[in-house]
This record gives sequence, structure tokens and C-alpha cells, in this order.
Amino acid sequence: MARRVLFLTLVLIGSRFAAAQSPSAAWRTIETAHFRVHFPAPFAPWARRAAASIESIHERVSEAVGFRSGRSIDLLVEDPAATANGMAFPFLDRPFIVLWTSPPEPESGIGDWTDWMEDLVTHEVTHIVHLTRPRNRSRGILARLSPLPFGPVALNSPRWVAEGYATLIEGALTGAGRPASSYRAMVLRRFAIEGKLPGYAALSGTSGWLGGSMAYLVGSSFLEWLEAKEGRGALQKLWKRMASRRGGSFPSAFRAVFGKSPSDLYDRFRAEVTAAGIEEEKRLAAAGLVEGEPWQRLAGGTLSLQISPDGTKLLARRDPKRGESFLAVWPLEETVRERESEERRRRREAEILRDPNEVADRPEVPRPRPPKWRLPTANGFAAGNPRWMPDGKSVLFTRRAPDSDGVLRLDLFSWRLSDGSVHRVTRLADVVEADPAPIGQRAIGVRSRYGVSELVRVDLASGATRALPVAGASEDPWRVWSHPRLSRDGGTVAALLHAQGRWRLVTLPAEGGEIREVPLPGSPAGEPAWSADGSRLDVAADREGIWNLESADARGGASSELLTRVTGGALAPAPAPDGKALFFLEITARGVDVRRLVLPTPGLASLGRRAEAFPLLPRERAPAAPFTRSDVAPDRPYRIWPSHVIRPLATWSIGPDGSAWQIGVEGSDVVGRLDWVAAASIGNAAGPRGGSLALSWRGFPVALSAQLFSALERPGRQQVVHRPELDADRVGVFLDASWGRAFSGGRIRVDAGGGASRVEPLEGGRDFDRALFSVRGRAALRRLRVRSGFGVELDGSASAGRTDRHSWNQFVAGGGISAFLPMARLTASGRAGNTGGSPTRFDLFSLGGAPSAVLPEGLDRNRIELAALPAAVQLGERVESLRGEAALRGLPLVL
Repeated sequence: MARRVLFLTLVLIGSRFAAAQSPSAAWRTIETAHFRVHFPAPFAPWARRAAASIESIHERVSEAVGFRSGRSIDLLVEDPAATANGMAFPFLDRPFIVLWTSPPEPESGIGDWTDWMEDLVTHEVTHIVHLTRPRNRSRGILARLSPLPFGPVALNSPRWVAEGYATLIEGALTGAGRPASSYRAMVLRRFAIEGKLPGYAALSGTSGWLGGSMAYLVGSSFLEWLEAKEGRGALQKLWKRMASRRGGSFPSAFRAVFGKSPSDLYDRFRAEVTAAGIEEEKRLAAAGLVEGEPWQRLAGGTLSLQISPDGTKLLARRDPKRGESFLAVWPLEETVRERESEERRRRREAEILRDPNEVADRPEVPRPRPPKWRLPTANGFAAGNPRWMPDGKSVLFTRRAPDSDGVLRLDLFSWRLSDGSVHRVTRLADVVEADPAPIGQRAIGVRSRYGVSELVRVDLASGATRALPVAGASEDPWRVWSHPRLSRDGGTVAALLHAQGRWRLVTLPAEGGEIREVPLPGSPAGEPAWSADGSRLDVAADREGIWNLESADARGGASSELLTRVTGGALAPAPAPDGKALFFLEITARGVDVRRLVLPTPGLASLGRRAEAFPLLPRERAPAAPFTRSDVAPDRPYRIWPSHVIRPLATWSIGPDGSAWQIGVEGSDVVGRLDWVAAASIGNAAGPRGGSLALSWRGFPVALSAQLFSALERPGRQQVVHRPELDADRVGVFLDASWGRAFSGGRIRVDAGGGASRVEPLEGGRDFDRALFSVRGRAALRRLRVRSGFGVELDGSASAGRTDRHSWNQFVAGGGISAFLPMARLTASGRAGNTGGSPTRFDLFSLGGAPSAVLPEGLDRNRIELAALPAAVQLGERVESLRGEAALRGLPLVL
């Protein structure tokens, strides 16, 4: 419970401003009965479509959850990372939802949907309705004043409950989503067969292969099992019990409804699913498995398999563990070095076995082979969707890079294997993937921006893109394209197209034209591939409820042929250029293996689906009742006050200069244009004590801020170092303007401001005025490959002012360089500053003391804050400092 409260506290702190895109953008708003839908102007078509359906979705979700709230919900539409996602923040005072418009790929865990917008909105609205249920007969005023504005269901629900239930409702109301998908069935089936379903303690975890997905996939299946066991409405009873006046933890509420603890019933569920998985494995084995031979057993994720045009190398994207991703290339044949290494191993093994007390180790088959070439992450951004260039010496791939507002956009890059060099092909083109033509001068790709997906032609020399004219499926303006593949003669494009509620395999001329669907006995997933002779298309499809490889006539004539029968799922066919073998991926409980299938294969008869095998096989798809779409009001410019909330604030600090506590209130709107804090500080010793009113306006490209303050400081009362000459009571104001820009691997920022204060020296003397103008510039640059690299930071400021009729000026310049190592970050930094003119003691550099929320930073740039030292431990007109530090990765420790 304590960990959950800490997590929700961090969520609250990190989500004061919900918008990831710039608050100064041209945000618009559409209002419905229960929602305020906010969006930057280019997202208007997607947002208007969401607003038209959202009241119907909200009504159906409220009925399913068994709770209705009249509170308005803010919803933000954006796309800051070029990836499919959504978030819900179930605050009682201002619940809000964030929707990212990029659609998911068909082979992803969220790739099964009838309408991506409806699926995403249903899932996130369920979070809000489910988790914002207040305590029964709670005292509303106390809930509003709580520093943590969460209800009892949000505070007490394990992650698997929150995510599993939203996933369950997503499937129940849309008829699609994860509960209806072959993906969820695949994960449950294969993990059950291998005895690897997570224990109850790991159900909410995020570690390990697919660990973060278990709350959604296994959690939703467990909740379905519970309701089937206890009867319809059992989950609604659980939510009511969790919000009951009787209180209690989640396990106690669960036991009150289901009669046993959640861990006990989950163990039973896991046992039943494991038994069913083994039974399903026997059924498939009896029908005859066609799995090919293992080529490499790999831990973690593997995607985008392809054989080089000359048939000598294998390309894939690897994600072996969280935070690690790279493009990998293996030679198909063993290298001389690998053969020599194996021979040495055999000789060592033979020497050991001469001892009769030794036994031979069972060799691992196939023998693990590390890739010969790797392209790791750069500046934290991973490469994706790799495709061989026609020469077989370079790879075309996509990678994210920030635009000037910090929004991540996908572009094309090329990687040359011989020297490891990387060249950027497009800039801010939003091309999520592309396949190069056989001549290598152009590529056919998918562009996705503002929720709209389209095929584009890319000039690989100039990086220019233009939309490919497409005829057919025009009645669905929200169709989604994925994985375009050019035929070996470059004349035809094969791709997956989501239109009219499902994925389809289609072809069209490479110059654009009429779409032709290639019929399949199931829904396709993953990348299609042209056969060696160009007459057929290989792709994964789920005709038996299991992803297996199909070979279809590219002209759409004869029915497709089933090539594989696996227990997990087969994806990403990669035919050899000579047509004698087909490499593919198979999902296991450990990761994604690479397998090799000899061609041709014997014909396989379809097994069909067994309804009783659910959830290890998906049910036959039954259409769900469609959501109603209503007319919505015209959009209007975004206004800050409807979503503005006020929350209590409490912080504290302890150091050699004394202890201080700040209490007050803060206010913000959901986009983050206006942010203000009114706080009072109390404490002992040096202080400062007093009050402050600060506000920031981010509605322009240049952020504006102002701060009024009254501060009493008494460094003369410090126990370690007494500075009575600096005891003062100050009242003042500071105005500031800030501008920043992001670029690939770095960021720059410039601040300029001015202020004035009235100073009353407490050691005696007359009151006087102090005024100044200051400018500060900062720049940071990082160049990282995986976790290794370097970083450079520059920081400079200049101030000019007048204190008690004495003019002065001051500058500080500094910089640092960091070495990023796999286990630590080593940093060396320094700065130097000088003061000119006729400064008073209040203008000199002052070393020591902790930051304060009361005093504006720009008004006291002469303060060199070091929380470990008392305030003003040293004073002077000049300052020089050198600092070295070692930050150990994964440990909150700086040396």
C-alpha cells in the first residue's frame, strides 16, 4: 500500500501539466456533456471523430462498471512520441485522459481492433470511471483538500486489477481488443505450455519478457474467469466493496466478495490454464506440428526478419531486455572464427571426458551465435523496421528524433555495415517504415501524422516524400497502412491495410492505383514477404486462432496454403532468395526464436477453432453493438479556467542552514499554459521565511513568469557559520522570459529577466533598493550508443544591477563534460565568475545554502547553492569551482 501511495504521488507530481506537446500550440476545445476534448488544431479531424463517439462510449462504460459520475473529464489529443498509447489520470478533482493518435502495428499486443480510436477511448474511459469512484458517503470537502486526490479504488487496486479490468471492458464493448485477439491467446497458451505463467506477486510487475504486459493479458483473463465462476455482476460488487465505508485493503475486499484471497484463487486459475495449455499442446501435436528447425533461440523480443538479397546474411531487430535494443545481422553460414572457436571447445570437452568421473554436457541446439554486426541505440533512440538495401551492404531503418518543440518524429536513416556509419535520409517526414525498391533510388513507405495514415513514395537521395495515389477503400478515410513490401521487380506493392474493421492483405501498383485484396482464411499479422519467384505472398494469419504462416497467390486467385503449425505463434516470414528455405519467428515464453523451414512443405489441413479452448484460443468474432456517433458543437479556442484546479502544496528542507517548511496552494490547467503557486515558508535559523506568489504563462513560444515575494533571512542565527551582516527583510518582484528548443541529442535554453526589491538590513542601517537585469543561457549535448558515450553542458549568465545607489555587474560561465559508462556516469565540471563595479555585501558571490521556493532564482544569481553547506559560508567578488562526481547507475548515490 505504501508503495502504491508513493507511485500515485509521483504520478500527481509528474502530471501537473498533461500536455506533452507545447502549451503554446494552437489548442482548440470541443465540449460534450461529460468531456472537454482539447487538441492542437492539426488534430481536429481525429479529435472531432472522438468527440462524436465519446458520450456513447462513456454511457456504455458507466453501465458496465456500475458507476456514474457527473464530473467533467478533460481529454487531450496529441502525438508526442510517434507511438500508439493512451493514459488516464483518475484524480478526483480533475480526471483527465491523454490519447496519442498513432495507430499500432497488427502484430503488436494492441494490434487487434475494429476502430483504433474507439478501442483506445474505451480502455482509458474505463480507467476513469472505474478508478474515480469515491468512498461511499465520503466527506467531499476532505477529499478535495487531500494532497492525494484519489479515491479508494485507485489507491487500493493492484496494477493487474486496474489494467486487467480496463482491458476486459475494452473487449466486451468493442468486440475486439486484447480479449478477442490471437495475441492474448498466444501468450496465455505458450506460457501455460511451458509452465511460465506469472505468479500472483509478479502479475503486476514489469520485469522479464512480456512482464509489463501480464497485467493486461493475464489480468483480464483472470477477471473473466472470476466473473464466470462467481456470476455476472461479481466485479461490480468488488468495486462497491472497495469503496465501502467499511474500508480495508484490496485482499480484504476481494475475500468479502469471492470468499478466498486473490492469490489463492489466482493459483487455481493458473493451474486450470496450465492444464488446458498442455491439453492444447497434445491436440496440436497429434494433428502434426510443422515448426521447421530452430536456427537461434533468443531471449526477449525479435522483429523484422529479412534475408539479404545475396542470401548470405540475416537481419532483425532485437530487444533482449528492457532498455536494450539494436539491429542485428548474422552471417547465415558459420564464420572461420566461429568454427575455430567450436573446435577449441570440442578439444577441451574431449580432454575433460578422459576422466571417467566426468560426464558430457548436453550441447545447446542450436549453438548460440552472437550477431556479427550491431547497430545500438543512439541518444536513447532505437532503430526500428529495418530493411535491406538492394546492394546487401546497407540497411534502411527508422528512428525517432525531436523537432524544435521536443515532439518525437519518425524519419528514415541508412546504416552501412562495413564501417558502421549512419546517414539520415529524411527530416521530419513522419515516415514510420519503408521498403526500398530493387533499384535502390526510392522506397515505398507509410507516413503517419495527426492520426492519418497513408502510403508515400520516398526519394532516398533527397529525402522528399509524396503521397501515393490509392483507389479503393475510399469509403474509410481512417484506414491504416502497415508493412509495405515491393515485389522483386519493383512493380507491385503488398501491404497490410486496416479498413472496414479488420486487417487485410492487399496489393496495388507501385506507382499507385487500385487496391486488390488477397483473400486469407484469417486476419493477417506482421510483415508480408514476396516469395522467391514473386508469384506468392507469405504472411502470418490466424485461421486456427493461432498465428501460422500462410502462402497466398499474389494475384488473389487460389486459396492460401497453410505452411506451419506451431504452439506459440509464427510471424515475419523471410524467404531465402533461392526459394529453398523460409526463415520465420516463433513466440515462446522466453522470447522470440528464429526458425528455418525447408521448402516446399507438405500441405496441412486446417484444424479449426475449439470454443472450449478459450482463452487459449480466441473465440469466433461476434460483432459488438456499434457506438452511437452524435453531432458535436463547433470547436473553440482553448480556455484555461474550465480545467483549472487548485491543490494544496507542502514541501520541506533540512540542512546546515536550518530547517524550512513550505505550505500553500498551487493551481494549473490541464494543458499547462498557466501555473501558479502561493506559498508561505516557516522555519528556523537562516530561513528564508515569508511568502511568495509565483505564476508562469506558457501560452506563447516564449514562456513568461512573475514572482512576488516577502522574505526574512537570518544567516546570523546559523549554528555553524554566523553571517549577521546578511540578516535582512526583503520585499520584491522578478519578471522573467524563457525560450527553449530541442534538437537531436540536446537542448538549448535562454532566460532573460529583471526585478527589484526593497531591503531592510536587520543589523542596522537604512533601508535601500536593489534592482537588476540578468540573462542566462544553457546548452546540453549528448552522444550515446546504448549506455556509453559523452555529454557536454554549457551554462553562462550575466547580471547588471544597482544596489543602494551602487552600480555593479557580474558574470558566471561554466561547463561540464560527462563520460557515460555502462555502470556509472563520470562528470567533471567547473565554473568561474567575476563581479565588477561597486557591489555591496548583498551582491557578492555567496557560497552555500539550499534552494528556496520563496526567492526568485534570477534575482539572486550570485548565490551558489550547496545544500550540504551553511548559507553564505564564503563571500567574495570572484568565484572559481571544480567538481568531479561519479553517479552509479541504478543507485541513488553520487560520489
